[in-house]
Amino acid sequence: MKILLLPALFLLFLHQGSRSRELPGVESYEIVYPRKLRSVQKRSTQTKYVDKVEYGIRANGQEVVLQLQKNKDLLGRDYTETVYSDDGRQITRTPRIKDHCFYEGHVQDDAESTVSISTCQGLSGYFESRGQRYLIEPLGGWEGAEHAVYKYEALKQEPIKTCGLANNSWEQDSDDPTNDIFKSSNSPEMKEYLKAKKYLELYIVADNTLYQNHDKDVKAIRQRVFGIVNYVNTVYKALNIHVALVGLEVWTDGDKRPLSRNAGITLDTFSKWRRSDLLKRKGNDNAQLITGLNFEGTTIGLAFLKSICSNLYSAGVIQDHSGNVIAVGATLAHELGHNLGMSHDTRACACGDSVCIMTDTV
Repeated sequence: MKILLLPALFLLFLHQGSRSRELPGVESYEIVYPRKLRSVQKRSTQTKYVDKVEYGIRANGQEVVLQLQKNKDLLGRDYTETVYSDDGRQITRTPRIKDHCFYEGHVQDDAESTVSISTCQGLSGYFESRGQRYLIEPLGGWEGAEHAVYKYEALKQEPIKTCGLANNSWEQDSDDPTNDIFKSSNSPEMKEYLKAKKYLELYIVADNTLYQNHDKDVKAIRQRVFGIVNYVNTVYKALNIHVALVGLEVWTDGDKRPLSRNAGITLDTFSKWRRSDLLKRKGNDNAQLITGLNFEGTTIGLAFLKSICSNLYSAGVIQDHSGNVIAVGATLAHELGHNLGMSHDTRACACGDSVCIMTDTV
């Protein structure tokens, strides 16, 4: 094992509370220059991105060390990508992605912290420590250049965005023991369930509007989706649920079904497409549509409740409502929560230092 140690200099420069330029969608941010402190690469692997790495930054006046480990289970073993030719021919391939730049981890000396970061072009992502949530994104094109660090609350969300919950006629069998398990988080059954490792195979579809909005760049959409799923994994790790991306589909030649700015209509259309088309060629536990359409009203996501075991209803639709990957990832994590049986948090719900992903507003 080869270990590289670099000088433990956290920052070359910090310009607290000021900006060299406006950052779209962010009210205020700090400028920081991250420093790589330590990296570890296995001798047997020749990859661009190391297995483990540490970065020092400064957030809210405090020195922070991000201890990162590559998310090697980000993709399912049978991960596929599907696009379409101009004449509508389906093109599916199985890329052997042995190396990627998406990491998870924690903040040094904070066992309750969480980190979800990509190092593709600088540091971009999310970290939470001691009750504070932060986002980081590069202002330059590499890890040592200017970066913006800001609290999650600094993301501009006007008007208030809401996540919907669709009614459906599908319910689990009333004799299903999981119905009783979820009634009490303090029950022995629930505690045992939470301890057990669980796997969820996720399939994501990007509609044609999203494809157009990203300049018809499938690679850019792939990187965005990987970042979203990496964050979703961070959220569900607390429940011992591992979310593996088993497929990405981009509707490059046009939408496979007519979509609407009405989120309910789009969810109904997409869920029927999943059952009639997708499941016949690609197995998955859940499918989510990320659309470039702006849904009517304040809705940015919609999903069926307690539907993860249904061939028809295990689906959700997400508006690509923010340039920030983490914000969209939080919406997907929320809608997936509905599919898994989680309702909206009430005002009585206190999450402590953790993120309440099931609030009905973001």
